[in-house]
Amino acid sequence: MSSARSILLIYDCMYPVSLGGVEYRNYCLARALAERGHRVSLAGWGDVPPASLPPGVTLVRLPHAVRLHDRDGKRGIVPTLRFTAAMLWLDLSPYDIVETANIPYLHVFPLAVRCWLARKPLVVSWYEFFGPYWRRYKGGLTAPLFRGIEWLVAQLGDRVNASCEQTRLKLAAARRRKSPEPPLLPCGVWLADVQRVLGRPPVAAPQLLYAGRLIPEKRLDFLLRAVAILPPPPEGVIQLGIVGDGTERQSLESLSRELGLGPRVKFFGRLPAIEDMWHLLAHAEMAVQPSRREGFGLFPLEALALGKPVIYCAAEENAIGDVVRHEREGLCTEPTPEALALAIARLLDDPRDRAEFSRRARERAAHYDWPAVAERAERLFSGGSPAGV
Repeated sequence: MSSARSILLIYDCMYPVSLGGVEYRNYCLARALAERGHRVSLAGWGDVPPASLPPGVTLVRLPHAVRLHDRDGKRGIVPTLRFTAAMLWLDLSPYDIVETANIPYLHVFPLAVRCWLARKPLVVSWYEFFGPYWRRYKGGLTAPLFRGIEWLVAQLGDRVNASCEQTRLKLAAARRRKSPEPPLLPCGVWLADVQRVLGRPPVAAPQLLYAGRLIPEKRLDFLLRAVAILPPPPEGVIQLGIVGDGTERQSLESLSRELGLGPRVKFFGRLPAIEDMWHLLAHAEMAVQPSRREGFGLFPLEALALGKPVIYCAAEENAIGDVVRHEREGLCTEPTPEALALAIARLLDDPRDRAEFSRRARERAAHYDWPAVAERAERLFSGGSPAGV
């Protein structure tokens, strides 16, 4: 963009009240765009302290706030409808550009109409495209309905983009308008911020680290069973650290006890600051992310920034492989505890191999530094096409 713009980023939840990938991406993108001279506002739900916002970023609290997720960690229809209603309240007049995530879908309909009436360009950023996966995610008679809504939303937006190649291909296939094809606009990582933790005093970190929500899609039961297959670590060493919280925590702690893992596994819960997780990660041997479904994978990208190999499981809805390439920055395994244990053991037992993965990991992460990603976002927002990674 040749001049400063006023940009509105919309999502139903906001960082740091919520720690999901999309809200954290919005927070980081807002900071990066503000540092480039733009006026950025974050709109959503959450009692975000104004002091926690980056300089130059303002907050727009949307009405009708309600708890987002059910017991299974999935969005319910009531919060989706209330968030959709909030789009009717939103004042678009101060903004030159309006950007929203595709999730939770229904809100894009009134937002698209309002942007059209106000002659504001609407950018829709896609993080996942479920398609047939709706049958597994929702099941029953509602799956075709949600799949149809997703297809309709794919037709909306003056400019659309996808965070990974997997989603980009699915989105391009679904859109009736075939030209131009949706470009890639990946999430990023603040390389300098992440690597600053290397200056902290060393910490007793686990050999393996997972960070994220504790929900069924993350398949942490696979990871615990894989650790049970591995030889025990030296005395006093934590073999696996799990950072985060969620609906599965109690059952995962029970499984850890049933498997007799004892002090080999530590549940850290939600840490006070993301820097605390980076500090643990900096002194771990590797990151592990066995998810069934990931729209991008910010935690694996942060691991790469710290030179840590990432082990992840193959899955049709898992886009980690777009960032972490098999046998280059990490290892992709079959989704079984046995295969996961084999990959972990390979890297734990071979420091030289691990060092080579580490070198390539840092090189890969350099392509995703937030200032560079923000420059690509500027081109997209102004109607151009961002360059690929």
